Amino acid sequence: MVQYILALLIVMSIGFGTNSSIKIVSEGDEALVARLGRYRRTLRPGLHFITPVIEKIVYYDTLRERLLDIPKQEAITNDNVPLTIDAVVFWKITDLRKSYYDIENVEGAIGNLVTTTLRAEVGLRNMEDMFSQIKDMNKVLLTSLAEKTGDWGVQVMQVDLQSIEPPEKVKQAMEAQRAAENQKKARISEAEGNAASIQVLAKVLKMDPNSREFLQFLIARQYVEANLDISKSNNAKVIFMDPSNLTEALVDLMDNPAAMQEQLKMKGEPNLSKSRPANGDS
Repeated sequence: MVQYILALLIVMSIGFGTNSSIKIVSEGDEALVARLGRYRRTLRPGLHFITPVIEKIVYYDTLRERLLDIPKQEAITNDNVPLTIDAVVFWKITDLRKSYYDIENVEGAIGNLVTTTLRAEVGLRNMEDMFSQIKDMNKVLLTSLAEKTGDWGVQVMQVDLQSIEPPEKVKQAMEAQRAAENQKKARISEAEGNAASIQVLAKVLKMDPNSREFLQFLIARQYVEANLDISKSNNAKVIFMDPSNLTEALVDLMDNPAAMQEQLKMKGEPNLSKSRPANGDS
C-alpha cells in the first residue's frame, strides 16, 4: 500500500515539475528568467523549458506599442499665464531587461518625465505662441523624451498635446478679440461691396463715378432711402417733401464737401471726394 502511495507521489511530482518547467511566450511578448535570484536569460515568443525550483519567470510583459494618458497638468507660460494641458504619449519597451532591472515603474517614470519636460517647454513660450506652435511643441517633447529614456530600454514613439485650456477670463478676452476681428472683416467686406456696386451702377448709367452728376445721384438716392425708412416706422408721421427744397439741399451739399462726405459715411458709401476734379468740374 505504501509503495503505491509513494509511486503516486513520484508521478505527481514529475508531472508537476514537467508542467512548471514548460513555458509558452506569446507573440509580441517576452519574459525574464532568474536563476537563484539573479537574471539568467530572456524568453522570446515560443516554447521554453526552465529548470524547476532553481529557475523562475520574474517578469512577463508585452513589447507592443502602448498609450500613456498624462493627467491634466498646470503649466505657466513665459508671460505668466497659467494653462491646463492634456497630453498623451505612445511608447513601447525595446529592452525588457533594462526596463525591469534598471528603473522602477517605467510607466510612472515616463509620466513624471513628460510632466517636468512639458512644464519647462511651456515656460519658454508666451500664451499666444502656444496655440500656433503645438506641432513644434510635440516635436520638441518627443526629441527630449527620446534622449532621456534611451537608457531605460523603452522608446517614446509620439507625443500629442490634446488640449490647451487658458483661464476663463483669458477665454472671454480671446472671444471678445475674435468677435472684434470678425466685425472688422465684415465692415471691410461691406465697404468693398458698396464700392463694387457703385462701379456697376455708374457703368449701367454710363456716368463717370467721379463726376459731379453721379455724386448728386448718390446723395439723392440716399435722401429717398432715408425718407422710405422713416415711412416704415410704426410711429405716426406726416412727411411733406418740397422738390425745390431738395434740389437746394443737394446744391448746398455739393458746395460743402465736408457735409457731403458726412452724408456718404452715414450710408457706408466709399470716400469719392479724393478723386473728384478740383473745382467741381467733371
